[in-house]
Order: sequence, then C-alpha cells, then structure tokens
Amino acid sequence: MYLKNDETSETEKTKKERAKEELANIGYSETVIDHWLNPRNLGQMQNYNGFSGKISSSCGDSIWIWIKVEKRIVKKATFMSDICIGAVSAGSILTEMIKGKDIARILAISADDILTALGGLPKKYEHCAGLAANALKYAIADYNAYEAAPWKKFYEQKK
Repeated sequence: MYLKNDETSETEKTKKERAKEELANIGYSETVIDHWLNPRNLGQMQNYNGFSGKISSSCGDSIWIWIKVEKRIVKKATFMSDICIGAVSAGSILTEMIKGKDIARILAISADDILTALGGLPKKYEHCAGLAANALKYAIADYNAYEAAPWKKFYEQKK
C-alpha cells in the first residue's frame, strides 16, 4: 500500500506533536523544544573565516561553530553537534543570536545569556550552554588570528 504525501506528513506531524508534548512534560521550555526539533543553522559552512574546532565536555557532548564575518559583523553562523538536546538547542539559538552582530559585542555572550534565551535547560544539560559560548569564543579567536595574518588561510587551503 502506498501512502499519499499528505498522509505521510500527517503521521510526521503527529510524531512531532507527541515529541513536543513529552518534552514539555519533562520540563523543557517551548524554545528548547523548537530549537531541538527544528535546529537553525545546523551544518558545516564553506568559506568561513572563523572556526571553533571541536569543543567537548567531560560527558562527551561536543559542538563546533563556524562564522562568516564581514567588516566585523557576523553575516552567517552554523554549528554541528552530537545528538544531545542541550547542545543542539544551545548551538541553534546561539547562531541565531549572533547573526548581524559585531564580534566585539558577541564576545560577551555567556552561558547564562544562552540559558536565558532558551528559557532554561534541565540542570544536567546546563553545561551545554557553556560549550556553545566557549565554541563561539574560539571561533572569534580564529577569525581574529586570520585577520592579523590573512596569508595563513591561503596557505592552509593549499595543504
């Protein structure tokens, strides 16, 4: 038996609604649930000029952040993470928070700022906001290093 597209999408909608309800019952905010089920800016970026490298915690959660900066303004930001609700939602909201902002301003973003934007995380996932904030700082440091010596980017691409 073949399902029509509208039947398949209805099943997917039902699964998503059930997941939202279960996560809300556990205590996740609507914002966390939204960014977990619909992550923004997820994926690697080509032509970036700032990259965090892999930032990990002792529990094994990891995050990577890429930024594209023009005239010290973040034009684009993406992230990758393992499959952890805290890391994915923190990376997703952080990349939204920094777009269009001056790098000097976003350097001040803290784990608490990310937690506030998410409406909080359960205690065992709060460290994920710190992972995202630290990854951003590394990506900005990478951008600043290449701005100081732009020839390095060209040299590394030739390897």
